[in-house]
Amino acid sequence: MAEGGRFVYHPINFKLRQITNIVTDILKTLAIKKNIQLINEVDENLKVYADMNMITSVIQNLVSNALKFTDVDGKGKVYIQAQHKGTYAEIYVKDTGLGMTQQQINDLFQPRITMSYKGTAGEKGAGLGLSLCKRFVEMNLGEINVSSNEGEGTVFTVLLPIEREQVDLCTDQQKSKAKLV
Repeated sequence: MAEGGRFVYHPINFKLRQITNIVTDILKTLAIKKNIQLINEVDENLKVYADMNMITSVIQNLVSNALKFTDVDGKGKVYIQAQHKGTYAEIYVKDTGLGMTQQQINDLFQPRITMSYKGTAGEKGAGLGLSLCKRFVEMNLGEINVSSNEGEGTVFTVLLPIEREQVDLCTDQQKSKAKLV
């Protein structure tokens, strides 16, 4: 993902559920500790064309933030969902957490080295996660958006290109050779 201080983009076709399973496994301990249901509803067969490492980082950051800002009262839920939408996969990370003000939404994707909001259990963060998420999503020819209401939770939406058709290079090369012979 990073070589010589730069991010390197290596897109492949992969099942989105592969990375949502990884993220769910990594963060389920935190969810249990905070008494929050972490629900992975991504279809097994939905494939995207993206850099797997970058998108894993994006989904992990979004789910981690959702857990961070969801109450520990036993009613909290964080969902990972996705659907096919034209030439894109639309991925949602939804929570029933604190929500955000319009000012917080406006500042959300700006790097904040000196300031980070504390979570419902006092968790701290570096304040750089969402600006990196935005960069990674855009490098993968996608979009990231947020909608939120204070006290009602937040929904992050990530659009990523769906899987690309595989070009069979071996067949093409054999056809070229056949013409040369």
